Amino acid sequence: MTADLSGPILVGVGAVIAVAALAYLAVLSGRPVGAPRRRTEAAAQGRFTRNTLTSLAASGFDRAVFWVFWIAALRILGPERNGEYAFATNLLTYFAALTDFGLGTVLTRDIARQGGDARRLFGAGLAIRLRLAAVGAPLMLGAALLYRAAGAVSTTTVIAVAVLAVGLFPSALGQAYASIYGAWERMDRRAYAAAGASALTVGLGLLLLGLGAGVAGLAAAGVASGAASALALARPVGFGLLRGARGARAPQRPLLAAGLPLMLNGLLATAFVQVDILILQPLQGAAVVGHYNAATKFINALNVVPAAVVLAAFPLMARAGRDPDVLGRWAARSWRVLFTLAAPAVIVLFTFAAPIVELLLDREFLPFTAQALAILVWFAPLSYLNGTLQYVVIALDRQWWLTPAFLTTTVFNVAANLALVPAFGFHAAAATTIASEVVLLAMLAWLLRGERVLRRLAEPTLRPALAAAAMVLALWLLRGLPWLAAAAAGLAVYAAALAAVGGLRRSAFGAHGGGLGPPGADAPTRAPPDR
Repeated sequence: MTADLSGPILVGVGAVIAVAALAYLAVLSGRPVGAPRRRTEAAAQGRFTRNTLTSLAASGFDRAVFWVFWIAALRILGPERNGEYAFATNLLTYFAALTDFGLGTVLTRDIARQGGDARRLFGAGLAIRLRLAAVGAPLMLGAALLYRAAGAVSTTTVIAVAVLAVGLFPSALGQAYASIYGAWERMDRRAYAAAGASALTVGLGLLLLGLGAGVAGLAAAGVASGAASALALARPVGFGLLRGARGARAPQRPLLAAGLPLMLNGLLATAFVQVDILILQPLQGAAVVGHYNAATKFINALNVVPAAVVLAAFPLMARAGRDPDVLGRWAARSWRVLFTLAAPAVIVLFTFAAPIVELLLDREFLPFTAQALAILVWFAPLSYLNGTLQYVVIALDRQWWLTPAFLTTTVFNVAANLALVPAFGFHAAAATTIASEVVLLAMLAWLLRGERVLRRLAEPTLRPALAAAAMVLALWLLRGLPWLAAAAAGLAVYAAALAAVGGLRRSAFGAHGGGLGPPGADAPTRAPPDR
């Protein structure tokens, strides 16, 4: 334990947060939701803007709460016990992708296109997920036991894995209902529910840490909040959907065929981003994994942006799959928002990695966590762009094209990690993650080489890039200032430069460039996971 955090205080604060979160979820779940009634372009634009902004706000709250939590939790756990928990959650990501089987995206796309009664598709998707959870849970525990037999993980890690494996079942129910929210373009409500579930996880996590439950307690908190989230998503749509789905189930084979490439892509995408943990654990131990995972938490915090923007745009991309102009417009809009927000975040985290880690996590995490963060932060913009292009491919019904791209990237990642990690440790793992994103981008660009989408993305990149260059220059000139003052000044320069080059004007988000304004409204100006 790196800080004297009182157990009774943690228990009290955690209990208050958990009760408040449960009350919030109960109130939120009492408000019903339904399919959109207006299908005009203006109405779709309004829903996109609402979903983006409210999802950003709710997800921002979610990540802020989690960051306060992890500042306390990491100080209590230290690098080694954080490494134990990181391994357990890393293993969970693979089996979560297996259980979802790509059905979240498939059902969102199909229900959005077909509209009407969602019971048949919902029932088929839920049945598939529950069967996969029944297979995946024991396999997940078995994988942990193999690592334990080899002496690579502790018994505590195995217990945490067993608890998280149970959570695959409520997660299956929550994912089934979440697909309906996506198809009905109610990602705002889904984000609000996720924020409440996150607060519940934090409350229960603090309470159990205060009681000395440690890593296993964190796993239990996650499972309990997952169950509460599933109920909060189910009630507004209606539990009757579960009863109705039993007698109106769609054929499962078409869903399996459509979901298989997405599941493979999800597993491969998870592998090339997170397989380094499975390699670092036996080679360098839980402490190194704990440092590396602490750095990734900063990167995960940045994922609030694509989670809000790209998922809000995806139903609209899906309906525009046969119209290259409209599809390119929505893709460009998403990328403009993503890159505008990513550029300053990357510069700040790269430049001030060491003081940020020391301020938030304590000196025990220096220098290794800061070194990993300075490398890993470059993952964010590449991941944002790849995520946008990935959903473009899915909207074009070419999800099978993604499988060889992800397979190539995963093979590259595993080979590079196995070759370099024994000699260079987590530095090689972090650099390989960035290189893998470059490989994937090259593959996606080749897959979309005949489409107009890539040309659409050039202009939305230019203005934020110019503003970022001005920010880098300002930080270099202000390098003698205290880091907080320099960072604040740099962000102010970025905002001013972005406004100066037209990156904040409404015309910069118009029909041609692709932004947040209604398509065609200003055409004369021509001016898309462990927390």
